[in-house]
Amino acid sequence: MSKINRKIYKKISPFFGKILDTLFLTNFTRRGLDYYHNYNQNDYIFNKDLFCLIHVPRTGGGTLWTYFGNNNNKKIYRFKKDALHNPVSFLCDPKEYKYITVIRDPIDRIISHYNMLLIMKSKVASFGFSNWLRNDELSRNLYCQYFSGHVYEPVNEQIYEIALANLKNFYYVINFNNYESEIKQLFKKLNLDIEHNFLKAGVPHPKKGMKDIEEKKIIAKKYNYWDLKLYNEFLDLKNNNNL
Repeated sequence: MSKINRKIYKKISPFFGKILDTLFLTNFTRRGLDYYHNYNQNDYIFNKDLFCLIHVPRTGGGTLWTYFGNNNNKKIYRFKKDALHNPVSFLCDPKEYKYITVIRDPIDRIISHYNMLLIMKSKVASFGFSNWLRNDELSRNLYCQYFSGHVYEPVNEQIYEIALANLKNFYYVINFNNYESEIKQLFKKLNLDIEHNFLKAGVPHPKKGMKDIEEKKIIAKKYNYWDLKLYNEFLDLKNNNNL
């Protein structure tokens, strides 16, 4: 990326993005920064001997990156600029390449993601939970977007089927509910050591009482039908040893 492009996407794009976000409740601020940081790329290629971590935000992937880094691990594919959040690549089919991910209850993940954006002072999030879900593409059915590779696209049945088929072919999928035990199993499988305490992702729910949380869960379900379907169907298959 040239110096001019770096300046445009790191400095100028967020400046004008904030203006557009304020006027139209969009997430243009993030678009330029995501491009600058090499997030959400779906056209990368990695060696078949490596493992690729698909880190959906607020699923504990940051902890995995830390463990991999602390092990000086050369088995894990490193994205350009050490980017953290990228979907499955269209150029590396999970049937032939080794992907790893963590899957968490979609509604808990969404609320955690929203709370994180509030801390980061995201403009569209500041207008409220429902407005964020309506106006930010990455707030809706993000598992299906990431596991299919179709980022920033409205999820339909076709994209859902691609996401589910890809997920079934992942090398290893950690259930967030069994985070510690399943990470240990993964690292044993990869012949790696874990030397640090386990930390899971999750900004605490705001202290507004259970009513506020339950209201958010109801709204989130309305906008994340496909992710809920994917999560439940995949865990059913996993729990019944059908994978």
